[in-house]
Amino acid sequence: MSYKRESPEKIQELMAEKDVNLIDVRSPQERISDGSIAGSENIDIRGPDFNQKLNALDKNKTLVLYCRAGNRSQTAAQRAVDAGFKDVYMIEGGIAGWESSGLPVEK
Repeated sequence: MSYKRESPEKIQELMAEKDVNLIDVRSPQERISDGSIAGSENIDIRGPDFNQKLNALDKNKTLVLYCRAGNRSQTAAQRAVDAGFKDVYMIEGGIAGWESSGLPVEK
């Protein structure tokens, strides 16, 4: 099983249709300086407790991951699949792509 990479617009549609776990894998500092997507939870992929926090989430619930541009969320998405998550997405282009698509960012 693998994760799905989708455009910001497709992810926004998915979030309107389903109850998802939206996870920002950037650092807390980046979240403060660059803003975040409403409703997202921060689990820093570089944090020592990333795997523990990830595994605490419901593996049967749709999981959507994002970072700044897409690199870290790709790594996080693969880790989630390896950990047994069934429905995993990453936002193509990260929050930068989300914002450049004209979608709202909380600052």
